[in-house]
Amino acid sequence: MSVSHDDDHFDFNKLERELKAAVTADEKYNRENDAKLRAVHQKVASYDEFKEIVKASHLKPLEKGDKIEGKFAQPWNMHADKKKHVTDSKDSETNEEKTRVPQNSLEFVREWRKLSLDKKYHFLIEIGPEKLENIFKPEIGFGLLGDFLLVLLEVSQEELHIVLNILEGFSRTNRFSLSVQFMSSKEKEACEKLFKRIEDLNEWSDRITSLRSLYGLIK
Repeated sequence: MSVSHDDDHFDFNKLERELKAAVTADEKYNRENDAKLRAVHQKVASYDEFKEIVKASHLKPLEKGDKIEGKFAQPWNMHADKKKHVTDSKDSETNEEKTRVPQNSLEFVREWRKLSLDKKYHFLIEIGPEKLENIFKPEIGFGLLGDFLLVLLEVSQEELHIVLNILEGFSRTNRFSLSVQFMSSKEKEACEKLFKRIEDLNEWSDRITSLRSLYGLIK
């Protein structure tokens, strides 16, 4: 009776590598799936932001006992270094006061979330209608259009024409009608109040009438 020697030639190392690869792939799938669910729950403003959250799902925050590798030089003159730190802080504050124009909706949302109501209004005005339209050309993320309308209620009489141009720019973005449909009743009320203020610009009544229709307002 012959005895099979297949077991003698079985590659256990290969089996172990395949098992590790399968476990790693399974962990990656679960990790990214959890990140997707978190992104949906947080109602991210754009698909780009959604992708960034999923892409960073493997990152973990530093624990209390974690050590950072590397050498740190001791300053030879601590007093001089302290003065430099104060100067750097002032420069930093000056730079923060300047408007940083976002290049896309993801950068915009990051800045937007840091600002108070009055600063949000100035943020929109300083960026301007043309750049805002370019930033949100792909689409205005769900919820943002309503935020914009509430913030733009702060408009002064002198800046009504700028707000009119901003509203027109938003209306030319992709899937704008979908953004209008997702506005809450409070946001729709803000929209109506804003248009009543803009109607003071009598010389542009035709533009305003057209815009009212695009924003779902019937007069």
